[in-house]
Amino acid sequence: MEIEEKLAKTDEILQYENEIILQIFHEDGLLILARGLGLERIFCEMLKLYCAEHNLVFILGCTDVEQNYFIEQLIHQGIDPPPRVITADISIHERKELYLQGGLFFVTARILTVDLLTDRMPIDLITGLLVYRAHRITDSSPESFIVRLYRDKNKTGFIKGFTDSALDFSRGYNQLDCVMKNLFLRHVYLYPRFQVTVRSTFENCSPDVIELQVPLTVLMMDIQISLTELINACLQELRSSTTWLDNDMLTVDQAILSSFERLIHVQLQPIWNQISIRTKQLLNDIKTLRLFVLYLTQYDCVTFYNAVQAVFINEKMYGSRGKNVYSSQGTTGSWLYLPAAERLLVAAKCRVFGEIAKKQIQQAKDKEEPAKLEENPKLKLVSDVLQEIRENEDNQMLGPPITLIVCAEDRACSQLKQYLLLGGRVMLERLLEQTLNPPTTNEVEVKKPVVLDEKKAKKTRTTNETKEETTDETSNRDEKLDIEGIEGGYVIEDDDGSTCPSTTILYPFSGNIDNHFVLGKILLKYRPRFVILYDASLTFVRQLEVFKATNPTHPLRIYFLLYGKSIEEQRYLLSVKKEKEAFENLVREKASMVIPEEREGRDEYNPLLSRDPTPANQQAYGTGAASTIDPTDTRHGGLIPMKPISNLRPKVIVDMREFRSELPSLIWKRGIDIEPVTLEVGDYILTPEICIERKSVSDLIGSLNNGRLYQQALQMTRFYKKPMLLIEFDQKQAFHLANKQKHNSSSEFNAHDVTSKLALLTMHFPKLRILWCPSPYASAELFEDLKRDREEPDSKNAMLVTAESELLDEDERYNSIVQDLLIRMPGVTFKNYKLIMNKVENLRGLTRLTEDELTTIMGNSKQASLLYNFIHKRKDELVVDIKSKTASNSTWKKRR
Repeated sequence: MEIEEKLAKTDEILQYENEIILQIFHEDGLLILARGLGLERIFCEMLKLYCAEHNLVFILGCTDVEQNYFIEQLIHQGIDPPPRVITADISIHERKELYLQGGLFFVTARILTVDLLTDRMPIDLITGLLVYRAHRITDSSPESFIVRLYRDKNKTGFIKGFTDSALDFSRGYNQLDCVMKNLFLRHVYLYPRFQVTVRSTFENCSPDVIELQVPLTVLMMDIQISLTELINACLQELRSSTTWLDNDMLTVDQAILSSFERLIHVQLQPIWNQISIRTKQLLNDIKTLRLFVLYLTQYDCVTFYNAVQAVFINEKMYGSRGKNVYSSQGTTGSWLYLPAAERLLVAAKCRVFGEIAKKQIQQAKDKEEPAKLEENPKLKLVSDVLQEIRENEDNQMLGPPITLIVCAEDRACSQLKQYLLLGGRVMLERLLEQTLNPPTTNEVEVKKPVVLDEKKAKKTRTTNETKEETTDETSNRDEKLDIEGIEGGYVIEDDDGSTCPSTTILYPFSGNIDNHFVLGKILLKYRPRFVILYDASLTFVRQLEVFKATNPTHPLRIYFLLYGKSIEEQRYLLSVKKEKEAFENLVREKASMVIPEEREGRDEYNPLLSRDPTPANQQAYGTGAASTIDPTDTRHGGLIPMKPISNLRPKVIVDMREFRSELPSLIWKRGIDIEPVTLEVGDYILTPEICIERKSVSDLIGSLNNGRLYQQALQMTRFYKKPMLLIEFDQKQAFHLANKQKHNSSSEFNAHDVTSKLALLTMHFPKLRILWCPSPYASAELFEDLKRDREEPDSKNAMLVTAESELLDEDERYNSIVQDLLIRMPGVTFKNYKLIMNKVENLRGLTRLTEDELTTIMGNSKQASLLYNFIHKRKDELVVDIKSKTASNSTWKKRR
């Protein structure tokens, strides 16, 4: 009842938020909320409930921006003590003291994993875990490893997951059950926009929404039709060029969605090095055409024309109509030669120059005919809406209006700012002047400012700028301004001397995944009475609904601008449809989901916490039953009885930096204990003799290029008898180590080639073994096989091995540089080089020995002869001997 009373006292908590908080507080579960309905508000309220010193709660999955936002909100609401952030700058002793004090902690997955494994905190005293962005949890993620370690030793604490990305649960097989299984949760709470409580909350206090549909101009409609035809043509050609893609995805409706490229990339990534150049070119063409669709509605006619013309000029300069489309030198696709592409270029040019664009542009200059410069209809509509807001009758009673204009990108905000400051015609003329006569550096310094209309210059100005802003040259790349501590965006103030001046704020909602936090701050700080949605954003529309519901007395009018019958409108409606379908699928999956009672892992012997890698069909005859199986009995299906497992688990020493990868958690799952320490040589110590350096493919290429891998291999071979290089790649991601050009007889060996460097590494370090593993799961299984029946490593000895430390074996009395040189001499092997170094003081003494003395030392006359000839014979004599041996060998082969 205390929780209910606390929530009742808070007026800003909405009805559905109160319902969610009570449900997830009393019963652990996974919350899936519709995007934009205030997941950060709910999560902040949950932090307030647990923010006390008698609790020890860890928060996982938050970015740095999200951490700062939550801490700032809790401090603003007077919560004491606020959550603390655990970083690598805090020492181990200080971390122990902070854990014993209790409270809320934002901590990275690596630090918390190491602290749990080393028992630096009382795990049984942890109150619980709060997992933000829970849709990112996978079977081998660091957060999943933390939850498993926590639940293995703490059966009473809570685990709660939060996410607002329902679409991520619709990708892949049984994604919802996998996330719940990894978090040890039995309950899932679904709250889409159409949920009863959510819908009733917003029906009582909905904002005043005015939807303004702007028709596309004739030329813009022609461009949109041409782009649709070109995208469809590329999709049809892509469908015939590869069979790896689902045909359901290769439609125009799917291609205009923002997630199209990512979904295509996921399907083609495993075989990316196998698909043809033509297929890759088609994907680039579709990406270019999708960009044109975005430019058409967001930017002005000059910017769009420059983008289209650049592609055609690029093809004219570097391509030809007779060029092979399968050539790797091609920069554009065959869509440029379709009739729709010609119509696209002509329509884009007509928007700038008018009908005279069909003639020579130079003739138009001679006649001094003005360019058409078609204004974007939505820009003109924004100007009209702002004028309507200034003339609103409520301004006299409610005060100067504050208007928030939200665009998709910062570039669109900058262009809209220029339009409002300069006017449409002046802005377009400047852009056209820059296009036709691009200024040089000297010309920019000397050029005089253009004097604008005095009335227009008086009307508006930007804050934090000088008075000469209206007369200085502006462009689409103006620097961002600070809105009183909020980075980015622009502010325009109306100072025309009227009795009711207005303020206009422009801010983008994309380009940064954390921009929705900033938009929420702007709404709370400036409390605008008017909001203009220049570009459609489903997330921000719902943020406005939440803002109005929490401030029911605040007047709020929303102008929703859309191009009617356009791809922009279709994209917005499809995004709403996709989210609705995702939630409907989740509702059906929840209704049919079978969840075992032991899912939460609170019982002592839980199968989900089992660390036995034995297959399930063999575990029935494992420990406890092995002694009762009769080897002659045929009823056990031919399975070999397993030996009883020892109570002493094997151990692997792991470097601290490796806990960012998936491999440590998979090793722990296979029943191998992990001891995290700071290693200077190697990443994993399996036995006193086996040291492994793990490299991903990208890390391998970087280490070979900068020479770091050579030093690592040198240290491992000196301090360990069995050094190994583990190259870990992903079967779902293709890679190619060789150069792309075709190899011929003159370029078979290239010192800059990755494969050549890898071959040189193996030749230079013969003791180094290279292991190729297709996944972290295979690496964990390989580690288990390498450790079987071997001595356990000692962490103290492993930490003593440093780059500057002395050698640990009998080679410490040898000069390592001379040793490496001696091993590479003809006749010297790993079996006899120590005999030579024990008998001979230095290389000078080696050159003074006779062939008989070398034979006595090495114990092999043939090897001694090779070494003696290498030292004493001249180069020309050695060449003659090699040629004679080669000739005799070839003669013998011919005779045979």
